[in-house]
Amino acid sequence: MDIVFVEYKVLPEQREAYLAWARELCGTEPLLEHYEGSDQPNLFVELWRGMSPERYAAFKLARQESEDRPWSELAGYVQGGPGKVHVWHFRRSQEGLR
Repeated sequence: MDIVFVEYKVLPEQREAYLAWARELCGTEPLLEHYEGSDQPNLFVELWRGMSPERYAAFKLARQESEDRPWSELAGYVQGGPGKVHVWHFRRSQEGLR
């Protein structure tokens, strides 16, 4: 199964607004798992399971460049803006590893 990993650091003064945004997003996106760094407050990771490489290409572009909701709102919460929203696609290793 493929996964997409999204990582960014939220501005401390935007934390509460960001968390409200993230709660809404998690409520509408069944593929999304949301995490915060246990030793790095305000560092957040999204894990999206089961995303195809084709969907990923559009997803990454939307996350980093879109002016459409909900992704456009994230830029205002992230330290450094949309250029600091890191998005990667992973597929299971073919080397027999779990």
